[in-house]
Amino acid sequence: MDSMTLFIASLAVSCIGALASVLLIKADNAAKTAGCLIGAVAAVLSFIAGLEAVLGDVSSLNTVFFFPFARLELLLNGLAGLIVVLISILAFAGFIYGLSYFDEYPGKVGRAGFFMNTFVASMMLVITADNVFWFLVAFELMSLTSYFLVVIEENKNSIRGGWLYFVIAHVGFVLIMASFLLMTNGVGGSFSFSDFRTHDFGPAVSSACFVLAFFGFGAKAGIIPLHSWLPQAHPEAPSNVSALMSGGMIKIGILGILKVGLDLLAGSGVQLWWGLIVLVFGSISSVLGVVYALHEHDIKRLLAYHSVENIGIILLGVGASMTAHALGNDVIATIALMAALYHTLNHAMFKGELFLGAGSLLYATGTRNMEKMGGLFRRMPVTAVCFLIGALAISAIPPLNGFVSEWFTYQGLIGAAMDGGIGALFQTATYASWIGPMPFTNFTLLLNPLAGLLIAVIAALAFVAWLYGLSYFDEYYEAGIGVIGFFMNLFIASMNLVILADNAFWFLVFFELMSLTSYVLVIIDRTEASLKGGFLYLIMAHIGFLMIACSFFAMASAT
Repeated sequence: MDSMTLFIASLAVSCIGALASVLLIKADNAAKTAGCLIGAVAAVLSFIAGLEAVLGDVSSLNTVFFFPFARLELLLNGLAGLIVVLISILAFAGFIYGLSYFDEYPGKVGRAGFFMNTFVASMMLVITADNVFWFLVAFELMSLTSYFLVVIEENKNSIRGGWLYFVIAHVGFVLIMASFLLMTNGVGGSFSFSDFRTHDFGPAVSSACFVLAFFGFGAKAGIIPLHSWLPQAHPEAPSNVSALMSGGMIKIGILGILKVGLDLLAGSGVQLWWGLIVLVFGSISSVLGVVYALHEHDIKRLLAYHSVENIGIILLGVGASMTAHALGNDVIATIALMAALYHTLNHAMFKGELFLGAGSLLYATGTRNMEKMGGLFRRMPVTAVCFLIGALAISAIPPLNGFVSEWFTYQGLIGAAMDGGIGALFQTATYASWIGPMPFTNFTLLLNPLAGLLIAVIAALAFVAWLYGLSYFDEYYEAGIGVIGFFMNLFIASMNLVILADNAFWFLVFFELMSLTSYVLVIIDRTEASLKGGFLYLIMAHIGFLMIACSFFAMASAT
């Protein structure tokens, strides 16, 4: 039996599971058993189909289905097969988990089984759809079914989280639809993705299509600044659904970015700045996702913010791959893409495990507040060990899978930077220079694409910080808001100048200015803790400064 036949069979079984859950809606135990066991069977079938596709059994379907103007076209290739495999694993675990966990939702088990089976089937269709019409239909079905799972508790928090998710999901849907319709118009009205792949849309149209698709799929992936639905929606859904959404659904956003940038627009050629945009938003998401998570005590909200971080890490690999591809270095492009896909798989596994573990803790304790949890290792040793493994993996502790894929990603970035591909980021440059009073004080700035990327990241973070400060700086009224503004502007400017400096003397000057201005910002409230932390930071910063200066002086003496 080929992979497509198995895949269609899995969709049919999912539909049977959804129907059985509805027919048994008044009998919770029967609906739970039927919905979960039939859903688990569907997950096994789709897993085998996806695995066969990954191993080389690429298959497709092209037939008339309901609408003659939009043929049902499905393509199960290696990339689609990988995402099918990871969602199948999560779905199987989620359905088996639901045999006990859905007892927490009396009177709603039938609904949960119906929407969960439909949700899984719709994700499978989105992954394999090779036609604009059916892709958008499946994408909308995926959003609607997951929305009803988020609001299943029907309380204030779930309705608020569901509404925010619903709005952002449909903003993304509109952007994706606009991108696809632009491509449809470019190929003379065809809805088939196969026609897009071979058509040259031209730089302007292809760029517009990519930008629209990037932010549309980025909303589904949860990139910053389109991330706000994750910490609102994921905690409110049942924990096995949270595992599916965070471990699986948001990866469809990654798949969409790859599909448009490297597949559907292949005939137009990948442009360098597309990869740089992906790298910028990946960098911002990977940093700020962790920052937001540090302030959380709600275990499921914390895990949701870590999904933002890991999506950022995946996008670093995607962006590096696209950049290398645009520069003609296919080896580095392949390495970076493999790293991104490896982390996609790894994140699905450990994030799914952590959300299921969080559900077990919620089931046992009745709270998501980590401050109220303690001594659970003695009561729940198996859950504790599994959760510990997942926590170590998401923290990238060797030798677990999170470390391997993140290290792989960073090695791809570093290797690309040192190779002839992305190394071009160091070579294409704009210079600005002024003669100083002494030869070693000649003021020289160097702006190359890599420096531009770092400055763009700092600018984006600074923009968010300034917006945040419109209200947050009121907490520092006594310290002097004007003083904070002065030193914060100097700090940002000094960071940019450190990046641009192409002279050892001025690099050290700006580095010292960066250290001093940030030191002042650390001790701005003049408490004992801030003074102690600031003093330690000042010492370590100047140890680093001296080591950098010695390195520069050694190089200067050698020349």
